[in-house]
Amino acid sequence: MANKQKQLDALILNVLKSDVGRFETFFATYWKQIVIVAVALVVVITVGYGYSAISSNAARKAAFALADASTVDELNSVLKKYADNPGAASARLRLVKLLAADKKYDEALQELNIIINAKPEESLLGQAMLTSAYLQELKGSYEKAAAEFEAIGLRTELSAKVRAEANTNAGRLYLQLKNLDKAAAALKQASTPVQGSASATAWSMEAKSLLIALENNEYGKFKAESAPNK
Repeated sequence: MANKQKQLDALILNVLKSDVGRFETFFATYWKQIVIVAVALVVVITVGYGYSAISSNAARKAAFALADASTVDELNSVLKKYADNPGAASARLRLVKLLAADKKYDEALQELNIIINAKPEESLLGQAMLTSAYLQELKGSYEKAAAEFEAIGLRTELSAKVRAEANTNAGRLYLQLKNLDKAAAALKQASTPVQGSASATAWSMEAKSLLIALENNEYGKFKAESAPNK
């Protein structure tokens, strides 16, 4: 899990420090790697959680069946049989990854909703919610993606990193949608300095950059004082 998180931190920091231009260029180029690493991180988290909960031969059999499934058909089959096993979340995330790769975004989102509605522990919940918002954007539902990112950013029970990533992406999408007030509100939330997380700090830095560009009217005429307070 630590290696996956380091990969995500390194990817974000490396790109943000380069001269590739504004965040729109960064995201258009690198969002697939971010989503893939984020999903892989969730899978690692849930695998550890699932195996720690194994306490019987039947549970072990179910866990191994879930772990061994590797195709869409196999995963659907074992998930129907072992939906309540702790390892089911990990298997479902692998299914999401395969469905998204096949551009079956609605099916992938349905699987993510099952995970989210089960109210898992915080790290899994946050990553699953972010992945859902990214997939909404990928399928072209930009307004819905922006709203999902915005909602994630307001959930104080989630980690600072998850909230910073969500608010920055909400701001980015609202800029594209020309909803400058909502963009400003989200970017202000994200630009608050965060201690102890390289990726949270990176998202905060990028949010600040976008907010400065917005206040300098680079995205259209905008008065900073018109941004709603939250």
